[in-house]
Amino acid sequence: MEVRQMIKAPQEKWKIQIICVIVAIGLWFAIISEQNPVSEGSYTVPVVVENLDSQYVVSQVPKNVYIHLSGPRNTIINIDPAEIKAYVDLSAAQEGTVTVPVHIEIPAGTELKKQSVNDATIIVDVYAVQEFRLTPHLVGKLPDGVAVTGIKLLPEKVVASGAKRLLNEVSRAVIEIPVAGKNSGFTVMAPIHLVHADGTPVDGLDLTPHQSSASLTFVQNAASKKVPVNVPTYGEVDASVRVKNVTASPSSVEIRGDRDKLNTIWAVTLEPIDLTGLGSDKEWRVSIPWSTGDGTVEPDVVTVKVETETAE
Repeated sequence: MEVRQMIKAPQEKWKIQIICVIVAIGLWFAIISEQNPVSEGSYTVPVVVENLDSQYVVSQVPKNVYIHLSGPRNTIINIDPAEIKAYVDLSAAQEGTVTVPVHIEIPAGTELKKQSVNDATIIVDVYAVQEFRLTPHLVGKLPDGVAVTGIKLLPEKVVASGAKRLLNEVSRAVIEIPVAGKNSGFTVMAPIHLVHADGTPVDGLDLTPHQSSASLTFVQNAASKKVPVNVPTYGEVDASVRVKNVTASPSSVEIRGDRDKLNTIWAVTLEPIDLTGLGSDKEWRVSIPWSTGDGTVEPDVVTVKVETETAE
């Protein structure tokens, strides 16, 4: 009996010691947690593109992703935003539309609780470069009897680069020159714009340069004359329709300049309009193809409308 009691006593001691250790550890964690409790933080992280082949360019990549992290308060407080990275891996991307995950890299000791964008649908295009000759567009009304007799552009061309798909949509490169109230020669730096055939802007391409210097010369007491606008067309429309009417608005324009030159001009003919595959009514904004030495055309852009009807 005494032997059993002697064996039992050390066992009870060990149990008590183990319990004490467990309690001590628990107290330690409790104290540490109070000193450095779990905290959370929100961050805005720019999304970068990685491993994209140099022959491609991309669009519709999310600009930022918003993330929510949790971790020890001291860690969250001391996070450097540069330690957080958001990226899309396009190493396997080919021309077209692709959907890829948005990867997030976070500092050690933190946990990603939430991110605003998990996947991104991105357009991958072939990179291309194309040169366009600048078309001057006079903005504003000149005083009566005043005409532009010369426009010198420097440079005369612009280089556009970016998605080949967008370059194929460009009809012309336009430089807009403000002339309202002008009656003597001047030089101005004016912005360059790329436009579709209907006159709407083509966005998303890089331009070199972004503007051009335009030097204008004027003549006083210029003669003026109104002439009709001719609209040539080419190409076969869709088999389901036929062309009903082709009109220009306005149907006539005023030209100003040297009287002798004006006496040889009876109409203004636009660049031919391509109707290939047209299946419904459509409008275009078309620049007047006028030589800068021949005078001023007002307006220098007209709206061409092609009306169709069902083919019988």
